[in-house]
Amino acid sequence: MFEMPKTVEAPEELHPMIEALESQYETILNNQMEFRPEEGRVHLAGKNIMLIALETIAVTLKEELVEVLGENGMTLLMYRVGKAFGRTAAQQILPIIETGKLAEKLVAGPIYAAYSGFVRVRLLPGCNIVDNDDYFLFYEHPNNFESDLWTQAGKTANEPICSFNAGYSAGWCSEAVGLDLDATEILCEAAGDSSCRFIMYPASRTMEYMDKADEYK
Repeated sequence: MFEMPKTVEAPEELHPMIEALESQYETILNNQMEFRPEEGRVHLAGKNIMLIALETIAVTLKEELVEVLGENGMTLLMYRVGKAFGRTAAQQILPIIETGKLAEKLVAGPIYAAYSGFVRVRLLPGCNIVDNDDYFLFYEHPNNFESDLWTQAGKTANEPICSFNAGYSAGWCSEAVGLDLDATEILCEAAGDSSCRFIMYPASRTMEYMDKADEYK
């Protein structure tokens, strides 16, 4: 009997798969995390990683980038950085966990993100996890660090701000699915919405999904 997943809120039929992946991650974290201060390194499954305060990404880096690039430039760069982070994480993690089906490779991303400490994912009805141009992901990031730390710093927003989160999820899923995918945040807690909600789609269909983004709010 499988327990309720700890990391991802998803339709019930995905619960056994999520629970099995969670077990794999816990084994890896318990047995393959190495702290080597004498070398100035932290290793996870043989890969170099770094512990970093999330406020650096959510607040400090954004403030610095706005001064240099302006608001739009900062948003674009944070998205691109997030996408690179997500793609690289998938390249490093997917080979060391047991995944067979396409859905397993994709869902392994939100689980890894939760264990990494920066987001929990809620998959919403209407997702279509396929490796062609009909791909679509409809999801929310409750308790995500970008909006939480922004508001905790006493800041407000008039539009969605979680560009790193959007990029990270698009990067992981692009690698997992084998398509160039993009993601857009359509609702954001930092802007006063009830949730941080995203849609993800093939990059080749960006304009189509932007035209109907309001349908998913």
